[in-house]
Order: sequence, then C-alpha cells, then structure tokens
Amino acid sequence: MAADKPAWRPARLLLLSMLGTIAFLLLPIAVPALLPTASAHDTLASSSPADGDSVEQAPTTLDLTYSDDVLNLSPVVRLNDSAGNEIFTETPTVTDNTASIDLPPLPADDYEIQWRVVSSDGHPIEGTVRFTVTVGAEESGADASTVEEDPSTASVEPNTSPTASDQAASQRPEEDRNSPPLSVILGGVGLLLALGLVVAITLRVRGRASADD
Repeated sequence: MAADKPAWRPARLLLLSMLGTIAFLLLPIAVPALLPTASAHDTLASSSPADGDSVEQAPTTLDLTYSDDVLNLSPVVRLNDSAGNEIFTETPTVTDNTASIDLPPLPADDYEIQWRVVSSDGHPIEGTVRFTVTVGAEESGADASTVEEDPSTASVEPNTSPTASDQAASQRPEEDRNSPPLSVILGGVGLLLALGLVVAITLRVRGRASADD
C-alpha cells in the first residue's frame, strides 16, 4: 500500500504555482521600471544679448549660458545679418557652462546668431539667437562697408574637418546612442533568469507530485 502523500505538498505546489504566475504577470511592468529615465541634453539657459532683444548700442560680446557645463569640442558661432549674409564664423571660448565671443562693430540691422556646442552628455546641440541693433556702433569716419572690409570682421571659413568625437558620434547608430546602459540590460537578464528558476522549480515540484501520485 502506497504511503500517504504528505499534506504539505499540495499547499507548497499551489504556492509555487501562484508565485510563478505572479512573477510572469509582473514581468512587463518590472523590466521597464528598471530602465532609467533618459537624461535630457543641455539647453541654452540664457544669452547676452537675449533672443528677441532690441538694443540701441551694438553689443561688443556674445555670451551663451547653458543649463550645464558644455564640452570644449569644436564649438562654433556664426553671425548673419538680415539679408542672410555671413559676417563671421568663429570658435567661441568655452568656460564651464558659458561660451563667449567678441563681436565686431555692428551697424543697425537684424542679426541672427547660429551656435553649436557639445552637450555634457557628449551629444552636439545647436540653436539660434536673434537680436536687433536700432542705432548701431559709432563710426569714426568709416561707413558700414569699411566695417565689412576690416580684417577683424572678415568671414572665416569654419573648420569642417570632423573631430574624433564627431566621427565616433556619426558612426554610432542612433539605436546605440539611445540604448540603455549595460548594467540595466544585465539587470533585466538577471530578472528573466530568476523568473526562469521559479518556473523550473514549479515544474519540478509538479513532476514529483505526479510521481508520488
């Protein structure tokens, strides 16, 4: 006569089955919860002159202040007039979260600053700042054409040679750049393995219970 099956085995089998089912149902919620929120790129916090400013006295410098320290990797500032003519393209001085550059004497006109820097997370960011000069810089016997012919305001060709960081960023697929860190992937794999172990134990207990029957 077969020995009576211990009374605790059905209860343990039921408990393990419930745990396995709960873990399986929670998997779609648990894995996304492990992923960190994607950090936003740095942004332009303020500028001097500010975007949309209308000033009487032409500014002599441009200061761009960002939400975090930016990397000093090939920053570029380009100044255009209202006709779209390029006045200059220069490399600003980057100090912590500020990029600064000297401006030439500017006559009354509408101007557009186009800037490009590398964010603290390694991604290039860019934008524009527009301002208006209503009177313009004082001229000492020279008209606006003299200002344009001044070597200090001559157009400078931007350095189009890609840097090592730009090449690496361009060669890296977009999916790679936005993919989660390795630690998060390993955490998800670990969770899947743990769930697999629970399922395996559940199946093994069921097999033993069937054999006992």
